[in-house]
Amino acid sequence: MLFKKIYIIILITFLFYNFTNSQEIKIISKVDDEIITNIDIENEKKYLLLLNENLNKLSKKEVFELAKNSLIREKIKKREINRLFLKRNNDVENKLIKNFYNRLGFNKEDEFIIFLDKKKIKIENLKQKLIIETLWNQLIYNKYNKQVRIDKSILKKKIITYYNSKEKKYEYELSEIVIANEKDIKSKKKEIIKYIKQFGFKIAANKYSKSDTSKYGGDIGWIKGTRLSNNIKNKISKIKIGEISEPIQVSNGYLILKINDKKEIIEKFDLEKEIKQQVNYENNRQLNQFSLNHYKKLKKNVSIYESK
Repeated sequence: MLFKKIYIIILITFLFYNFTNSQEIKIISKVDDEIITNIDIENEKKYLLLLNENLNKLSKKEVFELAKNSLIREKIKKREINRLFLKRNNDVENKLIKNFYNRLGFNKEDEFIIFLDKKKIKIENLKQKLIIETLWNQLIYNKYNKQVRIDKSILKKKIITYYNSKEKKYEYELSEIVIANEKDIKSKKKEIIKYIKQFGFKIAANKYSKSDTSKYGGDIGWIKGTRLSNNIKNKISKIKIGEISEPIQVSNGYLILKINDKKEIIEKFDLEKEIKQQVNYENNRQLNQFSLNHYKKLKKNVSIYESK
């Protein structure tokens, strides 16, 4: 009986200690009827820092805002996914996590899980985020794929003209910041350029870019010159590795590019292969544009509350 009383006292003391030392839960934002708490924000900050550790250079307030906006985007996308009852695919999910940890430099999942544990990130939460992005891309494909317009004859002519020219052929490793048209676009461009100079391109992409690549610091990988419009190619041909372009006007706003690296193309020219790659690139480019526009429409019809 005495042992039982001692056990109860210890249990009550333990529960009281944990209660008093636990973090107070506060509602930071609401996306319609879905809440975002301070705990959600903390977890999102860990995720964003996993993708771009340079965010540590920012103030706590700025990282907080980035995490909050990232969660708002995710909530809006998730609502649309749930509304359309899109189904998950286990095989695809397994490939997602593998591609993700490979991108971060890990070869085995168990090594990656150990790394996540040190960062206090649950792999199930990470998988959920990857699933939402994949289902969102599926949603965009299903809805807009038939609206993609690609003229293969024009692409073929462009590729042949490019490879027949005497100029050197390059492949570029690029990062991007996509910004929408605004009333005072000159002021916005100056603000972003100043921010890039202060904090670097990756952090600026996290903060300003409307593209899905923003979480990865704007990284879009290697792109051959054939896949770039003449306007973009002319702009980046004037800058060196490590430099950024002036804002380039595109159909949906403005594009700021950084050349991370470039290499001369010396491989044998294969027209059919080039056309296939170019069609795939153009298809993805147009679908990304549809994705941005579709998200904008959804956001306009959602009630977003933010605590002060």
